[in-house]
Amino acid sequence: MIDSTETLSQKFVRKWFWLYVFSFLAWPIWYFIKIILSHDLSVEEIGILYWVVSLVSLLTVYHDLWLTESLNFFLPKFIVENDYKRFKSVLAYAMLAQIPTSLIIGWLLYFWSDFLAINYFHTSKAAEVLRIFCLFFIWMNLYSIISTVYWASQNTKYQKWIELIRMLAILAITLVFFLTWNWTLNHYSWNWIFGLFIGVIVTYSFFYVKYYKPYLQKVKVTYDKELIKKVFSYAIWVLLAANVWMVLSQIDMQLIIYLLGAESAWYYTNYLSIIWIPFLVIAPIIWFLFPVVSELHGKWDEEKIKTIKSMFYKYFWVIWVVVSAFMFVFARELSVVFFWEKFSFSGDILMFSVFFLVFNFLLQINFQILAWTWRIRERVKILWVWLAFNIPLNLILINFFESMQQWKWVLGSSLAVWLSWIPMFYLSNRATRKYSTKFDLGFFLKNTLIASFLCLILSVFWKPLFIWAGRLESLFLILILWFLYIMPLAILNMREWKLFLDQILKIKKSK
Repeated sequence: MIDSTETLSQKFVRKWFWLYVFSFLAWPIWYFIKIILSHDLSVEEIGILYWVVSLVSLLTVYHDLWLTESLNFFLPKFIVENDYKRFKSVLAYAMLAQIPTSLIIGWLLYFWSDFLAINYFHTSKAAEVLRIFCLFFIWMNLYSIISTVYWASQNTKYQKWIELIRMLAILAITLVFFLTWNWTLNHYSWNWIFGLFIGVIVTYSFFYVKYYKPYLQKVKVTYDKELIKKVFSYAIWVLLAANVWMVLSQIDMQLIIYLLGAESAWYYTNYLSIIWIPFLVIAPIIWFLFPVVSELHGKWDEEKIKTIKSMFYKYFWVIWVVVSAFMFVFARELSVVFFWEKFSFSGDILMFSVFFLVFNFLLQINFQILAWTWRIRERVKILWVWLAFNIPLNLILINFFESMQQWKWVLGSSLAVWLSWIPMFYLSNRATRKYSTKFDLGFFLKNTLIASFLCLILSVFWKPLFIWAGRLESLFLILILWFLYIMPLAILNMREWKLFLDQILKIKKSK
C-alpha cells in the first residue's frame, strides 16, 4: 500500500502536489457555497444553521468511539510490516464498535429534536434541521473509517479526489436550490447530508477496487485480545483529548449563541471562514505529516522528525507574518467581498485576531509530533490546561466588551480563543523540545520588515480605491494587490526556498 522504494523527499514532493491541487480546487467551492447561503438566508437563519452544525460537531466526539486517530497511528505500522491480517482486523474492530454508536446518537438526536429546538435553540425552526442532521452520524462514521485508510497508506490522491467529489455534490444541490428559488433553511440543511452520502458511495467504491480486492479479500479477521487492548487503550486517551479539543473548538460558538444570539454567531462564523484561508497553504502539510512521520517513528528514525520540525517552524513563522499583515490591512474589504456588505463587521473581528494565528500554525506541528511518538497523554494534559484558560476568558471578555458600547460583544470571544492558544503553544513546544533547533531570527526579521513596509504602501496608496469599488471590482483589486505584495517577497526569498527544497532532497532514503 505504501511505496517503500520512494525516498522521503519524493513522498513530500509528490504527495504535496496532490494535496495542494485538490485543496485549491475544493476550498473555493466551499467559499462559493457559503457566499450563496449568505445571500439567500437571513442572518438569523444562517445563525440557526451553524448553531446546529456546532452542536452536531460537539456530538461527533462520540460517533467513532475515538478510534479514527487510533487507526491513524496503527495502520501505517501494519502497512510497513505487510501485516494485512492485523490491518483488516483493526478495521473490523473499528466498524463493529462505531456503527452501533452512531446509530444510537442519530436516533437520540431525531427523537429529542423538538425538545432541543424549544429548550436549547429557543426556536421551532431548529427542529427540522436537527432531524435532517441526525443522518450525519451514520454516514460520517462510514466515511471517516475508509478515509483513514487513505491517509494511513499515504494515498493523498484518492482521498482528495473523493473530498473534491463530495464538495462538488454539495455545490450541485446548493445550485439546484438557488436556481429553483428554494431559499429555505430546511432545503439548505440537506447540502451537508447529500454531499456526505455521495462521498460514502465513492469512497467505498475506491476502497473495494484499490485496497480490498488486492490486499484484504483473502485475509481473515482474527480475534486478537492484545491488539484490541492496544487500539482501545490509545483511543481512550484520544477520548480525553477529543472531548477537550471539540469543546474548545465549539465553546466560543455556543457561548456566543447563548449569550449574544444567532446574529452574532453568524458574524463570528464568517470571520472564522476568512481567518482559516491561510490553511490553504498550511493544512495540506499538516494532513500529510501524520502518516509520514508515523512511518518514520515506526522505524525509529528520530533525526528526520527533528529535521522536519525545524524546517517547518522556520517557514511557518514567515508565512504567518506575510499573510497576517495583508489580512490586517484589508480585513473589512475581504469580509465584504466574501459575504456581502451586511457582514462587514466580520472584518473587524478578523483585524482583532489575525496576529494570533501563528500559535495555531505551530501548535499543529507540535501536536502531530506528540501523536506520532505515542505521547497522547501529554497532549491531553495540554488540552485540559487550554480548557482552563479558554472558558473563563470567554466569559470575562464577552462581558468586558459588552460594557464598551463602541465595540461589538463578539470581539471578546474571538480574543479569548486566540489568547488561549498562547499557553497551549508554549506547553506543546516544551513537550517537543527534543526535536527543536536554533531559530533563524534573521530570516524572520527580514521578512517582517519587508512585509510591514509593503503593507504600509498598500494601505496609504491603494486601500482608498475600495471606497469607489463595487463588490466584483473589490475582488479583482484584492487579487491584484495580493500579487503585487507577494511577488517582491517571493523574489527576495528565492534563495531560501531553494534551500528549503535542498533540505528535503537531502533527507536520505527511507528503509
